[in-house]
Formats: sequence, C-alpha cells, structure tokens
Amino acid sequence: MAILKSFFRSWYGNSWIILLLAGISSCFITFYTTYESFFSSITMEKHGVIFLFSWILMLLAITPVAYVVYKLDTSTYLGQNDKIRYPIQFIILVLLLGAIALRVVYKIYLALFGVDLQKRDYFERDFVVVMFCLIMVQFYYAFRRERIRSNYRKKRSKVMQKWLLQKDEQIKLQEIKNNELRMHYEHELAELKSRKQRLRANHDRLSSHETKLKACLKEASQQLEVMIGAANEWVRIPQVAYFHLKEGSAKSKLVDVRLLDGREGTVDMDSLTKIEKLWPNLFFRAGRGMLIQHMAIKDQYKDENDYIVELFGESNERLKVSVEAYDRLLEIKREWMQILPEE
Repeated sequence: MAILKSFFRSWYGNSWIILLLAGISSCFITFYTTYESFFSSITMEKHGVIFLFSWILMLLAITPVAYVVYKLDTSTYLGQNDKIRYPIQFIILVLLLGAIALRVVYKIYLALFGVDLQKRDYFERDFVVVMFCLIMVQFYYAFRRERIRSNYRKKRSKVMQKWLLQKDEQIKLQEIKNNELRMHYEHELAELKSRKQRLRANHDRLSSHETKLKACLKEASQQLEVMIGAANEWVRIPQVAYFHLKEGSAKSKLVDVRLLDGREGTVDMDSLTKIEKLWPNLFFRAGRGMLIQHMAIKDQYKDENDYIVELFGESNERLKVSVEAYDRLLEIKREWMQILPEE
C-alpha cells in the first residue's frame, strides 16, 4: 500500500493524466477500427458502448503501464542503464502485457457479448491499435520524464550558476579582506621590524653607554699620589680639577695638578699623554698643556671674545680655552647628556 501511495502521489500516477490517456486510446480503438466514418459512428449507440467499454479496458491497461514505468524509472540501477532497462520494459509492457490484454479481451467479449473475436476479420487491426496505444503511452512517459529532467537540469544549472556567482562574490570579498589583512599585518610587521631595529640600536647604544659608565666609575674609584709641599698625599681622581704643565716642568719630569679645594701639587709623571692614557674617560685635553677633569666643570660660556670654562671649588676658577677645545667640550657634554639625561 505504501508503494501504491507513493506511485499515485507522483506525476506517473496522476489520475487525470491516466484518465485522459485511457480516453484517447479508447477513442482510437473505437473510431479508427470501424468501417463507418468518424462523424457517422459517433452518433451510433453501439459505438458509444464500445467506447465506454474500451475506455475501461484501457484504463485497466494503462495503470499497470504507468506503474511499471514508475518502478523502472525509480530503480537506481535500471534508471541509469537504458540499454538494459528498455528491453525489459518492451518485454513486460508490449509482449507480456499485450498477451494478457488479448486473452482478457477474448474472455470478456465471449462471456458478455457471446462474440468470438478470433472469427472477426478486423480483430487483428483492433489489436494493433491497442498495442500502438500502449506503446505511445510509454513514449509519453519517456518524453515527459526527459522533459522533467531537462527542466530540472536547467533549474539546477541556474541554481548552480547563481550559487557560483554568490561563491565568486564571496571569494572576491574574502580576497579583498585577505588583502586588507595582509597589508595590515605587513604594516604591523614593518613596524615591528623597525621597532626591533630601534630596540637593537638602543640596546647597542645602552651597552656602549654602560661600558663607558663602568669605565668612568672604575677610573673615578682610582687614586694617585700627589706631592703637596713636602708631603705626599693620595688623592682620588674626582678631587682633581685639572693637570697642567708650567714652565720648566718638562725638565723636572713632573706634571702639576690643581685640586678642587684650591691646593696645588705635582705628580710623578713626565707628560700629560701618560695621564690621558690612564684616565681617558675623565679628562679632556684643553690644549697642549692642560687636561681638565669633566666632573670638575661647573659651566662653560663665551665672555666677549673669550671662551671660558668655570670649575667647581671654593675659588670657582675660570679657565680660558681655545675655540676648538670649547666646541669639543660642548660635543662631549651633549654625548654625556644622552647617557645621563636631565630629569
């Protein structure tokens, strides 16, 4: 019953189509196989009875045809293998169903009307018409099936085209989005690389600053022996204001030193060059005969045409230096400002 329900719900089992096909077939059988003309026989009562009787018989024949075609079309294997399916359909619906229909008509006419159709000279023509109708019904279902499939393919093609267009639009939008993201990440990557380079440069600079500060601290922690008057005294380097050479000091092979507290003395060094090599980070050469200690410098400025360096200490001693020494001292001050920026 479930199979019959699915059959009658499909277009194969459409009741109106089956009734229409049965009516057309019975019309062919009734009016084509008679000797009278169509307009003459249409008014004859016996032809009306034959038409109605043929319609019932064809209705009983077309319904199995529709059902068999439905089963063959819905079969997974036979629906895709027409070379096997059509011979089977021909055997079932033409040979087998034709033989059954012929036998049934024999029996009905003999039982109801007492007529032996085999003795009628036009019976063969009637049977040919019946077979023709059954075959044409099969052609109708085949044609309608192909038409439905064609419409389905067209509709599916349109749906697929629309789907492909939508996918194409989505792909284009995704490509645009990916390009935007790629450009964004490339920009971020470039910024990160630039930041990395800056950090590396800062690290290298800080490393060099750290090295310089360590060297300065090491030099600042050292002491030297200074002869002040008749006594020798150990003095820390930050207490020194500057080293200088007086007239005649080269003969005695001694270097004069000035302390921030105003005292003066000498050190057992025969040249300023040796002192400069011992403490290269703390002393600045302000000419051939003077080494000024950086931490002793309080200020530097220009007084009219003179370039002055003012020192710490009780006397706030002021030293005149050359233009080259003054500019060089400003450059060194800027370098120290990078290492130790003002708050």
